[in-house]
Amino acid sequence: MMIKLSAPLVAACALLLAGCAAPPPVKQTAVLVQTPPRIVVVADPKLSELLAYQASLRPMTPAELVKAQLELSRADHAPQNTIRRAMLQATLRTPGDLARAQTLLDSITQASSDEAKLLAPLAQFLSGQYADLRRQDEAVERLNGQVREAQRRNDQLNEKLEALKNIERSLSVRPAAGAPK
Repeated sequence: MMIKLSAPLVAACALLLAGCAAPPPVKQTAVLVQTPPRIVVVADPKLSELLAYQASLRPMTPAELVKAQLELSRADHAPQNTIRRAMLQATLRTPGDLARAQTLLDSITQASSDEAKLLAPLAQFLSGQYADLRRQDEAVERLNGQVREAQRRNDQLNEKLEALKNIERSLSVRPAAGAPK
């Protein structure tokens, strides 16, 4: 978001943002302040382990993800393992995986055990992230459909253009009426 500020407002913003690592430049009239989202996790070993588990999934190949999914299918249905299953499901990203991951996470938010109550905020956060990813995937699919439709129309127009060029060539090759052959 770009905001144009007068010099006194820039100085006031600089004072307000003095605690930030990179204060806005004072000499410019436009200030761009963008902070990445942050997650604060209370030092709980289960939450820390789950976040580390999610980070470990990113570099895995699809075959390694499937193997991890098979191993996890043999584990009990504790809330922590359910969240792991959801993370794996979302990482696979085949059609329907994000919806299945959200369903798994919803079971955590509705459970009444103490462990589930502790993990419910993480499950809600992940479910929201997966919902955002689903919306993005749907938007990409809509755009891909529009691109396919535009390509189809382009192909039709190229066919018509080629037909017109063929007509033009046939007219230019024909001798004019009354002209010697």
